[in-house]
Amino acid sequence: MDIQGNMIRSTIQGFSTSYLLYTACELGIFDALYQERRHVSLLAEELAIDEDILFRFMRPLVALKYVKEEKNYFNLLPLGERLAGQAKDSLKDFLLFTGRQAMPYWSKLCEAIKMNKIPYQLVEKQPYFQAQIQQNEKFEVFHNMMSKTSEQLQLDTYFAAKKDWHCIKTIIDIGGGSGEIIVKFLEYYRNAQGVVIDLQHVQQKAEEKLALYGFDSRCTFQAGDFFHAVPRSGDLYILSRILHDWEDEAAITILRNIAESMSENSALTIIEKILPEVIEGNASHLYMTDLNIWTMCGGKERTQSQFEALFHQSGLKIKALYPLKEDDYLIEVVKKDFEYQEGIL
Repeated sequence: MDIQGNMIRSTIQGFSTSYLLYTACELGIFDALYQERRHVSLLAEELAIDEDILFRFMRPLVALKYVKEEKNYFNLLPLGERLAGQAKDSLKDFLLFTGRQAMPYWSKLCEAIKMNKIPYQLVEKQPYFQAQIQQNEKFEVFHNMMSKTSEQLQLDTYFAAKKDWHCIKTIIDIGGGSGEIIVKFLEYYRNAQGVVIDLQHVQQKAEEKLALYGFDSRCTFQAGDFFHAVPRSGDLYILSRILHDWEDEAAITILRNIAESMSENSALTIIEKILPEVIEGNASHLYMTDLNIWTMCGGKERTQSQFEALFHQSGLKIKALYPLKEDDYLIEVVKKDFEYQEGIL
């Protein structure tokens, strides 16, 4: 048996598995099977798909253990349930985002590298985030993915280490989207008021979500642009999964604007992934994430030393590092004139 050849061929065909799952999601297969099993003929009728093509399409989903088949009846297995929109821990929005936006950009990877361009520049006429403003469909796909990802973020290890819940009065979430992250902070900091800062087109989503969570009396939305100015008077600033969207110069601009608004007692909490300082075999998914963010918008994932360089040029420094789940870290940052405290790593 050609083990190496089979491994290479399997990796080469990985794109087809991605398209298989994405297509199943777009067709509504996982949603249709979430509550109960369906006979292939009934499923084909409900989804308006040719029965023969549907059966052939379902076979690899069965082989990959997303779906179970018995006498032409199909039902979801645990992996398939995670791709149904009804699931609490659903990855449907992430899959739709990947299929609708990331995959077309990756198809231009070779050409872009040869031309010294970012792949999305060969597909889109506008910068990535400008397109979010002017094309509602792109915004909806991106927003749904980020909203679900933020909901699933777990900050238990960070809050367990904090003892200052009564000291924080004002929390400002920079680029806070529809508020999923700041709500987690307001639940812990029970005496605090919050402000979500983001572009104007996000306001309706943010206000609806804050009302849904029951925090509309303690948190407001304020239109703003972190490249121009950041509100003062925050005891705690949040910057969640923002810096990886931007190359170094832009990231430093964002950080300097926040630093200028921070008081001596303010803290900035940054949520990002951190790459290993040296290449590690078990971190391949992080390196692919780094390539993906570059392909999408020209951003980058960073090592701790690369973050420290950004902070140094922005008048900031790391106070502590808190490992979260799914390779995320919360980086607590203060202004440079404070004494460094050993982080938790």
